[in-house]
Amino acid sequence: MGTAAVSPRTDREYDALVKARQSMAGRFGFVLGCCTALVAISINVWRAPRPWTWPSIALAVLMAALNVPLGIALGLLSERITRPPKDESRR
Repeated sequence: MGTAAVSPRTDREYDALVKARQSMAGRFGFVLGCCTALVAISINVWRAPRPWTWPSIALAVLMAALNVPLGIALGLLSERITRPPKDESRR
């Protein structure tokens, strides 16, 4: 069993790769969280009794705002799960 010719990665290159992936995953999670927050606001306002009052709108916005950190967390979690191993022999 021969080993394939693989160029060894340095720790600095791997760290830069991880930082770039985390940055992209965080941005994607933020955008995803904002989109779901807009959908949640529209659903909450649609279901709110008419006439709308200030507290009902504020509650809908605050509940929808919880989607943003959840989106970021899911983006970073998915980056961690799909990250290539640091050690090439583990593949």
